[in-house]
Amino acid sequence: MVAVCHSHPYEGSEEKASAPDSRPPAIWRFGHLASCLDAAMHMAASGLLAPWDSVQCAAQSAGRGQLRRSWYSPPGNIYVALRLPVTPPFDGSAAAPAVAFLLAEALRSEGWPVQLKWPNDIVIADADGQPKKLAGILLEERGGILLAGMGINVDFSPPAAILRADAAMEATCLRDACRHAEGAYYSTAEALWQRLVMLIHSAYIDCHSFSEQWKKRADSLLLWRGKNVELRDDGRIVRGWLAGLSPAGGLCLNRNGRLEELYSGSLLLTGRAAVKG
Repeated sequence: MVAVCHSHPYEGSEEKASAPDSRPPAIWRFGHLASCLDAAMHMAASGLLAPWDSVQCAAQSAGRGQLRRSWYSPPGNIYVALRLPVTPPFDGSAAAPAVAFLLAEALRSEGWPVQLKWPNDIVIADADGQPKKLAGILLEERGGILLAGMGINVDFSPPAAILRADAAMEATCLRDACRHAEGAYYSTAEALWQRLVMLIHSAYIDCHSFSEQWKKRADSLLLWRGKNVELRDDGRIVRGWLAGLSPAGGLCLNRNGRLEELYSGSLLLTGRAAVKG
C-alpha cells in the first residue's frame, strides 16, 4: 500500500513544530483501505499523525458509521479520518456537534448551503426544499487519541433501498446538489478535502476562544431549530420545540415551557416518517 503525504507534519521551523495547531495540516492519501479510521489510529499511535492531520482513502471495504453500522464507501466520495486535539470542546459531549459545525462552515465557505443535523450529520436541501443527508461523522477515541471519521458524498449517495429502515432522511451527493446550489464549487474528492481541511483548521485557530464561541455559531446552522421535533432513542420518543444546543453539545427541547437537555437519539421532524427502504 502506497501513501502520499501532502504538507508533511514535521516540515518547517522549530517554532512550528512546537506549536502544532499553527502549521498546515498534513493529509496522508491511500487507495483502497479496509477502514480509514483504523489506518489513522495506527498511524497516530506510531507518531505519524498529529492533531489536525488526516488520512484519506479512495474507498473502504469495511467503513463504519454509528453503532458500527456498515458505511457505503464506493470510489468518488470523501472518506477521511481527522485527528482532533483532546481539548475543549472536543474533550466531552460537545465534540460531535462541534466537529460537525466546523465541517458545515467549511462546506458553506465553498458555496454549499448546508445545515447541521444534530448531533453529527450534515444535510443540504434538495430542489423541493427537503433536507437530505450529505455527510456523517463518527468519533472514536483510543488511548488518548481522538479521531473524527468523516464520510462526505461527492459523486455518489447510498440509494434508499440500502439505508437502514429507521433512517431519518434520504441521502444525496454534491454532484446532484450542485444542480440547484448556486455558486457552489464542485470538484474531485481529493481536491475538495484539501480545501475543506484547511478551512476547518483555519476556523479553529482563527477563532478567539473557539470552545466558547462555537455553540452560538452552530445554533445558526441547526436544522429544524424553532420547529417541533422528536427524538427517538431505544423505543423512547421525546417530543418538543427545538430551542438550540446546550453548552455541552446536547439538544435543548422546550417541552411545555420547560427546557430539557438530551444527549442521545435520532432526530426527526414531528410528523415525518422515517425513510422506507
